Parts: sequence; structure tokens; C-alpha cells
Amino acid sequence: MEFTALNKKFHFENLREEKFCFTAKSLKVFIKENNQELSRLGITISSKFANAVIRNRFKRRIKEVVRGIETKQTVDILVLGNTESSKLSTLEIKEIILSHPTLKK
Repeated sequence: MEFTALNKKFHFENLREEKFCFTAKSLKVFIKENNQELSRLGITISSKFANAVIRNRFKRRIKEVVRGIETKQTVDILVLGNTESSKLSTLEIKEIILSHPTLKK
């Protein structure tokens, strides 16, 4: 899947609703269909939970997983991480993201 950055504050706020949320192993994934040409990805992990090296490793893993997703629909994806979710492997992250109800359609 090709994606661009989800970088506007109101885009993040639109996604942070319970009906778009899926939580597993302390990783919150918000996915909503959009009407854009490309999918958009936003990743958030606070500096309170991890140092810069761990945060960047977590972001690289998320991006790698999203690139591997094969879907015909364009979606907005927001991933919220914390201390526990930053320790997840790439395979665990992939299982969590692919188990979101929006991607199962």
C-alpha cells in the first residue's frame, strides 16, 4: 500500500473516535476509509514512554507493516503506541493491524 503522512491536527482528531478504534496488546489502531487518492498514515508515541531510538524503531516497524498491506480501498490509519507496544515485533504488529474490522471488508 502506498501512503502519505497524516499530519494535520483535525485529521488526527477525526480518527480518534471509538468506532474506528481497535486495541490489542496495548497498541491502538484507528482506521477509517477516506476518499483520497492515497492512504494516509499517522504514528504517535510519546517521549514519556520511550527514548528516541525506541520511538524511531517503532515507527519504522509500523511503516514496514503498512507498506505490506494489500487492499484496494484507501484508508486513514492512526497508530498510538506506548511502552508495551513499542516492544512488539513486526509480525505481532502486522497481525494486530490486519485484524482491524475495516481492513477485513
